[in-house]
Amino acid sequence: MTLTDPRRRNAMGAQMRDELIAELTKANDDADIRVIVIRGAGGAFCSGGDLGAMPPKDRDEASFRLGQVEVLIRLLAESPKAVIAVLNGPAVGLGASLAAACDYIFMTTDAVLIFPFTRLGLIPDGGILHTLGLRVGYAKAKQILLEARSIGAGEALRTGLADVVLPVEEIDAAVTEKADLLASRAPLAVAAIKAVGREGPPDMEQVFAAEQREQQNLYFSSDFTEGKAAFQQRRAAVFTRS
Repeated sequence: MTLTDPRRRNAMGAQMRDELIAELTKANDDADIRVIVIRGAGGAFCSGGDLGAMPPKDRDEASFRLGQVEVLIRLLAESPKAVIAVLNGPAVGLGASLAAACDYIFMTTDAVLIFPFTRLGLIPDGGILHTLGLRVGYAKAKQILLEARSIGAGEALRTGLADVVLPVEEIDAAVTEKADLLASRAPLAVAAIKAVGREGPPDMEQVFAAEQREQQNLYFSSDFTEGKAAFQQRRAAVFTRS
């Protein structure tokens, strides 16, 4: 999926937000789709929310907008598919929140994550107080957001905010390689792993409870039948998600 409004550096207006919600909903429900990749057009990922449309006209509209942002972020963070964000330029505000909600963040060497919320007089939104904390730790995430920092690709890689940093001419091949690998993995098992960590790092009790719940289903799935056969026959598995 490509965020496409290059004139405004792919700002997240209402139309783009609603279209992305619709496409993510369809993708999450489509068993033939194993991996979701999100990128931006024209040398930017996303310049954040549409400042021209802020503030909303009243509190009811503000509540509706924030609710739609929550829907969008949950579709990414709670997707049963592996989700990759490809940052080929600035990811600002809500754009950074979109990226942080994904399972993988790939950045080009000139990309940057910008967290301008306290410069604007706003609380960080899009769930980023949670998702950024999962990547860099809550204390560090709070500092980044309090200071309204900008983080380049090198620092992002060192701190765990980014997973891969490459020159722009190499990024697409690396994303394709990772997507192909993830698409080859058992989709029911991928979904189960993501479900266990949906609210953050689980404690031991939550892990064992999830194993009881999920593994009993997976033992009797065609994915496990195929995975076991492929492992024993030393061949690549072909999973069907059932």
